[in-house]
Amino acid sequence: MDIVLSPATQRLAAVLGAMALLLAAVLAPEYMIMLMPLLVLLVAALALYQFPVALVLAMVLVYGLALDIQLDLMVQGGGAGRSAALGAAVVKVVPFAVTAVLVLRYGLARTPNWPFLAFTAIAGLSIAILPIGRVAGMGDMVRSFIGSAAPFALGFALAPRRIWTALCRGVAFVPIISAGVGLLAGLVGFYPALDEFGRFQGLHSPPFLAGFCTTAIFAATLEYLRGFRTRWLLVGGMDLAILLATQARAPFGAVTLFLVLVFLFSGQRTFPLQRKVDLVMGGMVPGMLLLGPFMAYALERFTRMTENFSGRDIIWPYFLDAIEARPLFGFGLGAGKLIVDPEDPKIRLLGSSAAHNEYLRLSVDAGIVGCGLIFLSIILWVWSGTQQARPADKLVLRAALAAALMHSGFDNTLIASTAVMQFAWFAAALARARMEAEPLRHTARHAHTTG
Repeated sequence: MDIVLSPATQRLAAVLGAMALLLAAVLAPEYMIMLMPLLVLLVAALALYQFPVALVLAMVLVYGLALDIQLDLMVQGGGAGRSAALGAAVVKVVPFAVTAVLVLRYGLARTPNWPFLAFTAIAGLSIAILPIGRVAGMGDMVRSFIGSAAPFALGFALAPRRIWTALCRGVAFVPIISAGVGLLAGLVGFYPALDEFGRFQGLHSPPFLAGFCTTAIFAATLEYLRGFRTRWLLVGGMDLAILLATQARAPFGAVTLFLVLVFLFSGQRTFPLQRKVDLVMGGMVPGMLLLGPFMAYALERFTRMTENFSGRDIIWPYFLDAIEARPLFGFGLGAGKLIVDPEDPKIRLLGSSAAHNEYLRLSVDAGIVGCGLIFLSIILWVWSGTQQARPADKLVLRAALAAALMHSGFDNTLIASTAVMQFAWFAAALARARMEAEPLRHTARHAHTTG
């Protein structure tokens, strides 16, 4: 149902909102300065209330232009940390803002949002019984909950099919936007296109850009199988070229698994044999010509398997020791970020305290029981949501789920901005699949009744 507020209600809301902002500015001006980017984002979301497709475009641009990283660059020196915190907050608030607008306009979805509910249960357990105060404070837990739940917020919203289609397709262009604008930024000296190791990063960092590429390839593959339009092959090929240029191993492994599953398990209705043959035979030569240089560039690092820029072999033992100390229910949501001493010489050398493994991080936060609950909720959400989907949607979404589960063992896939795009795509594709299956269910019920 399309909910439209009356003009009087809109004016009253605007007046009350302005009074609240004025009062906050008088009583706590320092917090108002910190919250200004979020308030601007909220005003923009309200302005786009009548244009939800434009809202989806704005969401794609926020992640394609790496707003979090660019906010970090706006302030240097002592203010950089605060700016970075603001940047991270903005990209995590975006899905909540988009969800709020869609819920106000179209209403709440009727299907259970299992991952969001699982994280809520873990957060409640953290407050009730876990020793969160020994490792993480309440603020750390709240920030971790917001960051963990943000990717799944869109699962609560209803919207017309065109909105979900726009989001499903827009996701495929996030790395292309980052790469294209990043190359221009590199030329003018605003932001380096390559990191210190010579890996391409666009406007992001190589692992983040690779994470966006993974979801973009999922999205481009789904759109291609839904209509076999050549343009989605080209978009997917560009995303694959960017992924290879990042030299990121784990995302490339996830994409390889995904494409193998799609190619091998697609039926005649989903991906006809003739199209597979045409794709392999007709696309092999131009594909090798276009992707060959990127593949050679990627192999330069892929073949040096002893290198470990992320330091997983160093960081994982810290998490394994913490899991051994409290294996069943962990230390509380947010604890996984704090078990590593940032002043430890090894950690300072690595420059990161991230686990690069969601199974380890969440097992520290919520124990093996909680970690299992979270991943089972994601599997249930996707698997049950594709029961009535058309064959192409069912195959692609389930293959993407398998690839994402594998990827989670080697990267941070549930807390970074890349997670927002990945699970927003899942939410949009599932919602679109449910809407398309509804007429078929009505037809089947009608046939059963008349028969």
